[in-house]
Amino acid sequence: MSDLQVRVAPTSRLKLRKSAEKVRSLLGVKVPGFPSDAFDLLLSGNFPEYKFDVLEADIMGPHHGLTEPDQKIMFLREDVYEGAMRGDGRDRFTFAHELGHLLLHSGNYLARYDPSAPNPTHKKYEDSEWQADNFAAELLMPIAAVKKCADPTELMEMCEVSYMAASVRFDVLRQGGLIK
Repeated sequence: MSDLQVRVAPTSRLKLRKSAEKVRSLLGVKVPGFPSDAFDLLLSGNFPEYKFDVLEADIMGPHHGLTEPDQKIMFLREDVYEGAMRGDGRDRFTFAHELGHLLLHSGNYLARYDPSAPNPTHKKYEDSEWQADNFAAELLMPIAAVKKCADPTELMEMCEVSYMAASVRFDVLRQGGLIK
């Protein structure tokens, strides 16, 4: 996740949910969470219009993942990719977040805003980071999975996400009235 505020076309949580459902369908994912081998399907050349690459830490530096939507390319740091394949919740969320940037913002040059500027000039649903985070949550923790869980800990275990991601997901869905 970047601290740069990047304005993109506005979208809703419902549209992000539908985008995540489409990815799950294209990859044949029918289980409550999102299996790590589905990430591998993305990297195996099944989507030739996009480029995915795993780079060494000395090349990526402090960045866990980077996406250049205007060039339709996504990079993951090698240790993050390996963590995602092992089921590390934070790394899986990073992978899904960057995938969100790639799919949602592909082909668009993203105008970047200075994060220190007061009062950003766009709404949260116009923010690329908000959109990528919500896409990742929808992809990794679909509503049907959340409804099967009693609490964030159970969701964390079922969907292989971090406790923080599971907790935020529960809170967002409760606020939206989609779960009790």
